[in-house]
Amino acid sequence: MDVNESWEGFGKRLQRLNPLFELGRGMEVGELKPHIQAILMQVLLTIFYRELNDDDHRRKSDIKYMVEDSIKQMKLLADDKQIERITSGLLYQGKEEYSKPFEALYYDEIKQSWETQVFRYVTMDELYTNLELGGSIVYKLTDVAQEMIFMSREMAEEFSITIEQLYSMQLIKNGNFRKATRNLDHLISRVNRLMAKEFTFQKDMINNPKILLAEEEWQRADNRVEIEKQFEEEKNHFRTITSMIDKTKRRNEEDDLIQKELVLLQEKIGHTRQLHDRFAKLVIQNISYEMKLKAENPSLFWETSLVSFREQFYENWFTKEGFLRFSEIESVLSPLFSPKNEFILPLDWIWGEQEYDEKPLKETLVEEETEESITQQRVTNWESVIKAWSYVFQFLQTYGEFSLADLASLPLEVQDLWFEESETIDLWMMFDKKPLKVQVLHRKEETLSDEREILLYKLMIEYPQFQVFEGTKIFTQFDHREKPHHWYQMKITPFKICVQEGK
Repeated sequence: MDVNESWEGFGKRLQRLNPLFELGRGMEVGELKPHIQAILMQVLLTIFYRELNDDDHRRKSDIKYMVEDSIKQMKLLADDKQIERITSGLLYQGKEEYSKPFEALYYDEIKQSWETQVFRYVTMDELYTNLELGGSIVYKLTDVAQEMIFMSREMAEEFSITIEQLYSMQLIKNGNFRKATRNLDHLISRVNRLMAKEFTFQKDMINNPKILLAEEEWQRADNRVEIEKQFEEEKNHFRTITSMIDKTKRRNEEDDLIQKELVLLQEKIGHTRQLHDRFAKLVIQNISYEMKLKAENPSLFWETSLVSFREQFYENWFTKEGFLRFSEIESVLSPLFSPKNEFILPLDWIWGEQEYDEKPLKETLVEEETEESITQQRVTNWESVIKAWSYVFQFLQTYGEFSLADLASLPLEVQDLWFEESETIDLWMMFDKKPLKVQVLHRKEETLSDEREILLYKLMIEYPQFQVFEGTKIFTQFDHREKPHHWYQMKITPFKICVQEGK
């Protein structure tokens, strides 16, 4: 049990830690070597705060000055060659003319092999870089570097805009004005990143409207009312924060120190609010443009049953993602040139997706009549399915019930597991059948016909701590007052899976 738990998510953990491990590694900087990570971390923080304040002084020459200033602040000494080496060592690995990204190995516990992680600490900020006009590159932090900043703040996951606002309100209510001001920096960072993503999508949509067919998550025209309602709710939160600050200022008129902190907080709120308004306008503008594209170019969005080899395979797959092995190319191309097609009609594919019982034909011999039917299961990759469901049963073990609303609050890498296999979500709906009395531990797998039982059997084998569910009753509860869960374009009935101790 301990071994399984210690390996769970091991590869993801290493991918988070590798950028920290590799920061400044291998740089030849003489006596500065013991201090190189501290210097670079300070430079990353400086870039981070300049991003927050819309300060475009983030070119290579600016970063070089940041390095020099950090060394002086830390009361260290460095010559021009060392400063240049540290600056270039943050931007790329190896020689400048190659501008290579950084690489690090990590062990993938699922594939049981060593894989290579490729990452950068900084990348080009498209909002401020104008190479066409002869300007130089303005840099911003990558997601990897931003996560390092958040991890150092003891916040591994991003908070949403609303949650950050509520957190700021709580800090102000408790009189922690300085921390509330710092918290707004992370809210500004969150809005900036969303704006950059929205701006990039806007350019892509203008250049190639057909991406709306592939980018389903960006098709928000049908949800415009809900999105506008969410932005209005966030505006109300800003009004509440401003009102709270005004009341606090009046209550502490005699305290100059508190007044000073509140003035700084008020300025930060003003900047954050303006930034949020710009983000809201950009989103609504993109939604309007999307609706205009669909109205003016309906033929682009007609559903068609035809598949174009050039578009679907060559342009959207081969040229974008490439191939790891030549055998993959062969498997795609061979049916096109083979003199004998494997399938004449797609009926075989349809049958392959179904559950079916192969019942033996009745024969005159008595012994053949007793043959059991062989059930072919739909689930093919149980390893992925049980890993995703292990989080559900951890909740059940702790709290006695679990809802998909709880799943939506888990880390993104956990949520991603639910989309690796379609059967993972199908199994959720199967639990909304009659209650299940768990009696699987001492049975053979081939005797289990209910896929819920097979799931529990495999979970108990892989995670022995779940053997406590043997003998319990698993059932669902439905609250008719709750609204359906909306989770990644899915609308799911809001029932809970519950567990009851066996008598």
